[in-house]
Amino acid sequence: MGLTGSLKYIGLASSDIQLAALQTILDEHLKWNRVFNLSAHRDEESVWIYQILDSLTPHQFIHDGDLLDIGTGPGFPGIPLALFFPNTHVTVLDSNDKKLAFARHIKSLCNLSNLTVVHKRIEELPTIQQFDQIISRAFTNLNGMIECSLAFLKPDGEILAMKGAQAEIEIVEAQSTHGNCMIRLHKLPHIVDEQRMLAVVKQRSK
Repeated sequence: MGLTGSLKYIGLASSDIQLAALQTILDEHLKWNRVFNLSAHRDEESVWIYQILDSLTPHQFIHDGDLLDIGTGPGFPGIPLALFFPNTHVTVLDSNDKKLAFARHIKSLCNLSNLTVVHKRIEELPTIQQFDQIISRAFTNLNGMIECSLAFLKPDGEILAMKGAQAEIEIVEAQSTHGNCMIRLHKLPHIVDEQRMLAVVKQRSK
């Protein structure tokens, strides 16, 4: 299944410009990974499936506005989401500046004017910055993500926590700790036979 086919499989249409940009991200990831150890994915198929396509699986939950990607590493899921959602300003945040250099490189190559790259820990980010959505793919457990995200979330905003098979266990723990939050679990589409889930967290109205 090629790039276009796998995108259609997860319900996402793409333009020629977006496909060309995805190919650039893929090629550059493979090139950089030989030197900088961006991720454990070192062949074309695994980078496409587990870095790029995986980042786009929650596409139906992304809204216009300001999106923060916590623990982005080299820029996933933030970079692919910025490419497909030009009306969403995506901030990718990580403490590893060597990996973030890749995100800056791709921002320049693909002219992603809606992407901001920030080298900080989440604890160092000023809380004056508020986001409509906060997403993470492999940052911490759901409890930890809620704890560090709420201060940066607009009152009607939401947390998008990308999870695997252990999602339901994490939700039970998070609900017992954060009674002020509503948590819903959604199954995400993917071309691999592995469970992909999205926990959507919203604050209850006071």
